Amino acid sequence: MTLGFALLLAAFATIAAQAEGNPQAVALVRAMRSDEIAVATAKLAFLSGSLRDRYGKTSNTCVKRIPYSDFTAGWARVVESVLSPPEIQASLAFFQSDAGVKYVEGLLRRMRARQGDASVLPEVSGKEEITPAQLAAIADFSRSDVGRKVTGKDLTLSPAAEALGKQTTEQIAEKCGGK
Repeated sequence: MTLGFALLLAAFATIAAQAEGNPQAVALVRAMRSDEIAVATAKLAFLSGSLRDRYGKTSNTCVKRIPYSDFTAGWARVVESVLSPPEIQASLAFFQSDAGVKYVEGLLRRMRARQGDASVLPEVSGKEEITPAQLAAIADFSRSDVGRKVTGKDLTLSPAAEALGKQTTEQIAEKCGGK
């Protein structure tokens, strides 16, 4: 194997490892469904026409087909920019718990209800039923330092999140015929 070829393989391996990111950060993004929620919010902005002045006309069919998974790695990098590895681990434990799942499902239900029929958020089946123990776990997490970081503005309004939001809308516009 030549040195040049070996360096090329090493470069591809480095790029692949960076694309995968921290598996726990990726798992947290998926458990919180932040990638899904962010992409659905961007899609709704395009579909409603509120971004037409900035990005021009886009194909609604194309916008609807944009997969949230294209942005999961980016959201994992946002998480890593705000939370330490122990905070990621603690948050992941909460969001993978029954209480955390109920928290996210409730969030999705309320967002869909506010957005109405135009919402492109996933539908959550069943009725929202939270046990007292789950409610206590949600309250405990929300009051914790890491819970406030995750559910407050530290994560969603971080410079990394704002940059990714802009990148997301630009990528959707570029893919779907906007300016």
